[in-house]
Amino acid sequence: MLSKSIIKLIDEAIIPAVVLIIGKMLGLFVASSLFHLSFTVKNAQIFWILPRVSFTTLSDYIKAENYSNLTMFMVAMLGTLYVIVRAHFFHESHITPKLHAKLVSLNLDRIVAPSYHIYHQAAIWLTFLWLTVIFLAISSFLKITYPQISIMAFIIAANFSWVFAMDIEREIEISKEI
Repeated sequence: MLSKSIIKLIDEAIIPAVVLIIGKMLGLFVASSLFHLSFTVKNAQIFWILPRVSFTTLSDYIKAENYSNLTMFMVAMLGTLYVIVRAHFFHESHITPKLHAKLVSLNLDRIVAPSYHIYHQAAIWLTFLWLTVIFLAISSFLKITYPQISIMAFIIAANFSWVFAMDIEREIEISKEI
């Protein structure tokens, strides 16, 4: 059972990881375009696959980095929000019969998720959300990211974790009744 869960977690982690990397890169390039920041793209020296983006000034780099960090956090937040809303309202074990019937009539019953699937997804998205918060905190400490972004990210991640913990508690209560 443990190895099956680990495989499921790895499987569930691929898409969020790719989405976060794409979000970070898009944020970097959109910020560079919007603020007309000049940069060069070179081959990286450590990882030959990934490009290295260099800005002409430190202030350009900090501006682009802040917006790309904010974009990456927003992507992590939206992914986590989607999974938590699914866990809280469309969870197989505690969806109301009326809502389930309405979803079936609209051919949206695929939104309803079993515990095994939704909890693995939520664990992955929350992990990526907290890793993003840690990354933002370190960047703030190094004076690269504005501290307001890190504080906002921490508050949002803490609230999402609390809502998810409430959902797990509700699931435990339901399983005790059965």
